[in-house]
Amino acid sequence: MKIPIGLQLYSLREQLAFKFEETFKTISNAGFMGIELAGLHNQTPRKWKQLLNRFDLHAIAMHCDVLTPEGLKRSLEAAEIIDCEHLVCPWSPPETFRNEKPIRLLAEELNNANEQITAQGRSLHYHNHNFELNLIKGQYGLDILIANLVQSVNIELDAYWVSVHGEDPLALINSLDKRIKMMHVKDGLISPPFPNTAIGDGLMNYPQIIASSPSSVNWLFIEIEECKTDIPEALNRSVKYLHDLNIEQYKKQEHE
Repeated sequence: MKIPIGLQLYSLREQLAFKFEETFKTISNAGFMGIELAGLHNQTPRKWKQLLNRFDLHAIAMHCDVLTPEGLKRSLEAAEIIDCEHLVCPWSPPETFRNEKPIRLLAEELNNANEQITAQGRSLHYHNHNFELNLIKGQYGLDILIANLVQSVNIELDAYWVSVHGEDPLALINSLDKRIKMMHVKDGLISPPFPNTAIGDGLMNYPQIIASSPSSVNWLFIEIEECKTDIPEALNRSVKYLHDLNIEQYKKQEHE
């Protein structure tokens, strides 16, 4: 199974904060074309689009605020300018997943946001951490959330956080199946969860995880949240590792 490899820009948040334009060159030189935004870093959407065009990069997805009316409005406006198809809810407070009522309220907020997002021809995804797998009356909180979401709201699965919680990513992948459209790929010692390592240097079994991914998965986004080594170097090693697994790397020359 060949899945394009993209980059979650949270990995380079410090570089983007201090060397915004130079970081685009770093991303391009690493061979990426697809990226996932994690905020605008005090730049305008038009500035992002200008640099994306200059370096032949494409905003596949963006982590953004979709749970408040003001945030959703800004996110949709940015997505239109940047030409980004997938909007991702990156976070809900951990206390949301301590009982059923706030989970249902979160699902209602996501469903309401989804109406506006799909009306603009875009899609909505929810990104998990570890706490969504807390058990509530014998059910994962994530399962309760999904049961209350309309079918068109997707999941961006982070298998590493599933492992941090002590669960089996393969079992969750099998359960969610085609609800998963994108995946985060990160690695490390799992316990403790940080620092992350380059993909392949940690304890995650990505050959098996990726091979078990449903055909609905369109993108793998490499993410390194914290790292003791040079992050650009770790990203390059991660790309090489995934490429050596015979997973298609989304390189420029393949689309010229």
